[in-house]
Amino acid sequence: MNANRNEVAELPPYRALVVVDVKNFSGEKGRDHEWITRQIPVILEHALVRCGLGELRRQVRFEGTTGDGYFLGFEPKYLPFLLNPFLPELQAELEYQNAVNPVSDRQKLRMRVSLTVGPMTDSGQNGISDGSGDTRIEAHRMIDAEPVRDMLTRSNDTTCVAAIISQRVYEDAVVSGYAADAPDLYVPVAVEVKTYRGTAYLRVPKPSGDLLSRGFTPPEPPVVDSWGGTAEDSGRMRDGGPSGVLEQRFVKSTVGIGNVQGNVGTAINGDNLSMHTGSGDQFNAPLGDGVNILGTNRGRIRHQVNKGGEEGDGR
Repeated sequence: MNANRNEVAELPPYRALVVVDVKNFSGEKGRDHEWITRQIPVILEHALVRCGLGELRRQVRFEGTTGDGYFLGFEPKYLPFLLNPFLPELQAELEYQNAVNPVSDRQKLRMRVSLTVGPMTDSGQNGISDGSGDTRIEAHRMIDAEPVRDMLTRSNDTTCVAAIISQRVYEDAVVSGYAADAPDLYVPVAVEVKTYRGTAYLRVPKPSGDLLSRGFTPPEPPVVDSWGGTAEDSGRMRDGGPSGVLEQRFVKSTVGIGNVQGNVGTAINGDNLSMHTGSGDQFNAPLGDGVNILGTNRGRIRHQVNKGGEEGDGR
């Protein structure tokens, strides 16, 4: 490596990187941490064997533990196989491990997986700095992203694998057809973790729970209007409190009765709106082209019509 960072440097070789992380590792008892850490690379190897890629385990360029996870670096030509059939077979292997190692006080093993491809250092000796580069950072940022965490949160224990892949992986291996996976199996999401910003794609081999009923995209939070309510509240009558004043609110209409006091009368506002009853002072201040008030009322009716920039006549 050049000591002078202003000089041109060689580009590291392109490598495909797989990073896995066990869900809620810190939630396990401390006595189980060692066992889980040792099991992770074994599970990955068994998954490769399941899909007929046992030889690929010996083609790893660099690897290492992250404590609650593991990473494996490969030559990029193997990238398509790390998507298909590896991800579905990792799901199958975790199901098997959870079945043969049932422990009542331990959670079932479930993993997040991230895949990236790009330039990373590789000495060929599995050195401590091998796998360094922006591509490595991308992999670890993606696996910590909320969208992929949400996949395991909104599913039940049936779903053991939730994967997230970089846009480069999606374009090079999925869209190109090399992975033999339909592109619509992957759902695009925005990733924002620390300083990293990018687009990634979710893949869940065996969805369950809320993922089946609502899909991979979480429901949007309710929009709060200026009254402090949501769209579901629009059109509902609300008790104004001790004064007995009722409020009628509309989200899609700017016409409504604000305050109603006294005896009951009838007012109809605008086109295709519901009928409201009330008496006493009624005030209408629409933004449209007119207000029609019909019926009788023992109190006073005041309305304002903004039409063509002119104020109402107060009738």
